[in-house]
Amino acid sequence: ENKGKVVSRDMLMQKLWEMDSFVDENALTVNIARLRKKLENAGLTDFIGTKKGLGYIIE
Repeated sequence: ENKGKVVSRDMLMQKLWEMDSFVDENALTVNIARLRKKLENAGLTDFIGTKKGLGYIIE
């Protein structure tokens, strides 16, 4: 849906954890790392890029 567009960390946090309770921002970092590892194992290296200070992008 957002391929080629930078998606902010805040937007990802809101979409992934749609609850009022506090979720540590590190949870997103850990989950992105796990997703990258799974994608890498499937042969998709550098699929998720990081735009420092902005968010993530599917390249």
